[in-house]
Amino acid sequence: MNDSTSKDRKEILKHVIERLHEGADPEEVKEGFKEALKGASSVEIAQAEEELINEGMPREEIQRLCKIHLEVFRESLESEKPLAPPGHPIRILMEEHKALLQFAGELEGIAEKLRGTSGLDATSRERLKDLEGRFKESARHYEREENVLFPYLEKHGIKQPPAIMWMEHDQIRETEKILYRLMDEREGMGLQEFAKQLREVASSLAELLMDHFAKENSVLFPASLKVMAEDEWK
Repeated sequence: MNDSTSKDRKEILKHVIERLHEGADPEEVKEGFKEALKGASSVEIAQAEEELINEGMPREEIQRLCKIHLEVFRESLESEKPLAPPGHPIRILMEEHKALLQFAGELEGIAEKLRGTSGLDATSRERLKDLEGRFKESARHYEREENVLFPYLEKHGIKQPPAIMWMEHDQIRETEKILYRLMDEREGMGLQEFAKQLREVASSLAELLMDHFAKENSVLFPASLKVMAEDEWK
């Protein structure tokens, strides 16, 4: 694609995002800009968000509606299907995403199992402790993105999308802190109150992780693979 075509499409993408932020129906927007959206790349979407923020749209506003952007752009993004080989940093990060979603699902399952029971069995108690440890270990996943991947993207001019992902990392960390506090206070609580709070935090964490990982897998990581050179990955 030549520079002028890419620039034109980026302007259309910016207009699409602005329409969504004005409250336009996502399905109508998707239908109205079907042809332009069909060829949109992850890099162009990231650049469109970047330019809108630089032009004055609050970063928090972009972050708030990221999920809707993703839904509107999903078809064009799925057609890219970037694949990273085993051992590649992006492949490792995506495998960690899968593992963390599995842990979040297990946490929800244990919380649901506690509903209406009279006690926490030894197996569930042990697994809860293990899951808490897994989420604490996951801090390294976010730190690797923030301290290694994001600076490389910024070097290539993609600055605002990583900043938005960092904001979401902070939201995930705050939710995890609620989980850790709840685990520390568990012995002094009634079982059903503990179960209720565990369901709430498990549900919040699972939703945050699903939304966040979908954005990284569909936009940030494909954009990274397009703009970064092979020697940078090494």
